[in-house]
Amino acid sequence: MARSLSVKVPTASLIGLVEAKIADLEAKIATYPADLKAYKEAQKIYTANLIKAAIDALNVDPNAEGVNAGLCYNGRDVNVSIDSSLVALPEAPVAPTDPNQREWFGNTHLARLDVLKKNLQVLKLTTQEEVNASTYNSVMELL
Repeated sequence: MARSLSVKVPTASLIGLVEAKIADLEAKIATYPADLKAYKEAQKIYTANLIKAAIDALNVDPNAEGVNAGLCYNGRDVNVSIDSSLVALPEAPVAPTDPNQREWFGNTHLARLDVLKKNLQVLKLTTQEEVNASTYNSVMELL
C-alpha cells in the first residue's frame, strides 16, 4: 500500500504568491476600462471592414450562388446574407474578460480579488511557519 505524504509549505512563500496575484489582478482591473474601450473601437472598425468586404463581394457578382436578400417580417428592414466563401473576412477582435467578475466559490458568489484578500489576511494572522499541502492546494486553486 502507498503511504500518504505529509508535506509542509512555508507560509511566507505562500503569502508572497498571494500578494503577487493580488497585485496582478489589481493591475488588470485598473486597465480593464481602457481595454474595453479599445475593444469597442476595434469592433466598430471590424464592422466597417466587414460591411466593406460584403459590398465588394456584391459589386463583383450580385447574382452569385450564396448571396441572398429579403425583407424582414416587419417589411421595413432588408436582410442580405453572403456566404463566407465569397468574402475575405477580416479578423474579429477579441473581447477582454472582466478580471474582477464574480465567480462561485463553494456556495458563495464572490469576486476572486475579494477571496484572495480574505485568504491573505488569514495567512498573515497565522503564527505557523508552515502550512500543510491541502491548505496550499486550496489557495493555489485561486491563483
